[in-house]
Amino acid sequence: MPTPAKPLRTAVVGLGWWGKYITQRLADSPRFEVTHGVDTAAGVAEFARRHHLALERSLEAVLANDAVDAVVIATPHSAHAAQVVAAAAAGKQVFCEKPLALTAADAERILAACDAAGIVLGIGHERRFEPAMEALARTIAAGTLGRILHLEANFSHDLFARMEAGNWRVGAQDAPAGAMTALGVHLTDLFISFAGRPRAVRARTARVRPEAAGVDHVSVWLDFASGATGAVTCLSATPFHGHLAVFGTDGWIEVRENANVDKRQPSDLVHCDAAGARKASSFAAIDTVRLNLESWARAVAGEAPYRYTREQLLDNVRVLDAVVRSADADGRLVEL
Repeated sequence: MPTPAKPLRTAVVGLGWWGKYITQRLADSPRFEVTHGVDTAAGVAEFARRHHLALERSLEAVLANDAVDAVVIATPHSAHAAQVVAAAAAGKQVFCEKPLALTAADAERILAACDAAGIVLGIGHERRFEPAMEALARTIAAGTLGRILHLEANFSHDLFARMEAGNWRVGAQDAPAGAMTALGVHLTDLFISFAGRPRAVRARTARVRPEAAGVDHVSVWLDFASGATGAVTCLSATPFHGHLAVFGTDGWIEVRENANVDKRQPSDLVHCDAAGARKASSFAAIDTVRLNLESWARAVAGEAPYRYTREQLLDNVRVLDAVVRSADADGRLVEL
């Protein structure tokens, strides 16, 4: 039998809401030994103590530590590029929360640094691991839907409406197109995995709720090289809603989510075939965050390829970059 890979000795950089969640999800994973946390915020020391983490105040401290194999970047979005490049230069394996970067130029810089260092880059797009999305992906790959015509999705959550105006998750520096960075990039990642390379983008943002912290509405229209089209809406001032539908010449599939990934709720799928017959299925929630990270760890160990290609990672940031530029130009078409 092959020798099992040793657990990756890992530092989680950023112990906010999501960094803590990742740490908890990996607590009993045989693929990881989370040994360090990096944060300067008040109140993280108790969390670090409970999870047996050595707490550092700087990324540089763990990058210089030979006892750390990998870093998970869970910091504000605008910090990702510099931090991933630094980690790759230090020879650490890197998993970065989404979005990978805010501009196409920074994404290219990240990918070049990881290529040069021989690093397997992980990305926090765990929605590809949802059972309903995997079922949808298999149906598309089998050709059951025929030629893909259109994709549409709405993923909205009023979690962001309750945040203080100074929170980085709703500020212009780290969320330049409202909920696009928090929610929408998951949808465009799925679209790219289903429909291939995007070709052009139009986008509009708005503040519909006057007291909203930042914009609370983003709408995106996409054209794909295949000829398919796509539409994404994200609202940050309405209770949770999540649906994604793919329409083809021989049928369609719609997936409905009942809660954010951290709530572990089931999802529902309806498949309409070419004759108009519909079949409904329900999928129990699974730990997609851990599945994604463990899939990345297997790729680091050379056991299996990671399902996110370099081209897909770059294309998704190109879309985000184009969304920001199009919205700033009142919906002008931006070609990729």
